[in-house]
Amino acid sequence: MINLDHLNVITTIIDTGSFQLASEKLNKARSAVSYSVKQMEEHLQVQIFDRSNYRPSLTPEGQAMLPEIRQLLKHARGFEGFVQDLRGENETELRLGVSSIFPVARLSGLLQSLRSQFPATTLHLEFEVASGERLLLSEQVDLAIFAAPVRNMALEYRQIASMEVPLVIAKDVIPCDPQAVTREDLAQHPQVVVKSTDEKSPDTGLLEDAPKWFVTELGAKKDLICAGLGWGRLPSHMIAEEIAQGDLMVLPTLGDITLPICISKRSHQDLGPVGAHIWKFFDPPTA
Repeated sequence: MINLDHLNVITTIIDTGSFQLASEKLNKARSAVSYSVKQMEEHLQVQIFDRSNYRPSLTPEGQAMLPEIRQLLKHARGFEGFVQDLRGENETELRLGVSSIFPVARLSGLLQSLRSQFPATTLHLEFEVASGERLLLSEQVDLAIFAAPVRNMALEYRQIASMEVPLVIAKDVIPCDPQAVTREDLAQHPQVVVKSTDEKSPDTGLLEDAPKWFVTELGAKKDLICAGLGWGRLPSHMIAEEIAQGDLMVLPTLGDITLPICISKRSHQDLGPVGAHIWKFFDPPTA
């Protein structure tokens, strides 16, 4: 009989890159991880890992087996979820990461539906800056909504919106035609940057020659820019009124940016009823 726990150990080694990291992620002793691999290799009479190098790598036989192992584990988790649904078991807690650039108003309908359909589930909303992908990969959240201009193969994505993030500055800070503002003009004033909530995630979109003012949340960035104390990019939904009134000018200097906003989960993660509800909530209505 195939031991599913042993198969899970094998995929975790592949996903983390080492026996030691797999043992930490699975909360198992390293010897237990090695034992699981040895037991599976003896049972199948196939060597799965090449241990001749510093980092373990799959043998050709192991590479051929890996898709089947993942599929088997996926079916097993799906069956467990099916049984939980039959028993009416929903998640007692769920962690949802939300990018600070996502309009909070768009969450209201979701939260109302969760309160109505899953009143016993505790929801943790983790608002973050430029760290949604890492929160998912490190399993700090179960689902995440964030801008995903590039995709990680370890995650599954569903685009739910597009967001324009114009470069703006208060009127009169640079008293010339916005179309004529150069990078050198911008570099004379502070660039206001919301610092990533993930210390390992580098801050992006920085103009090298400009002084930097770092803040910890998007509202503070908007306040500083509107006060004429710097410049930077802000989500269009946050500044539509200020642009319409002429308090802020849109600058083409560094180009236009439109970001795909996605809800994402780990690729081989099976969602419970509450997670599945969130995953499907942003589907367009059927005719």
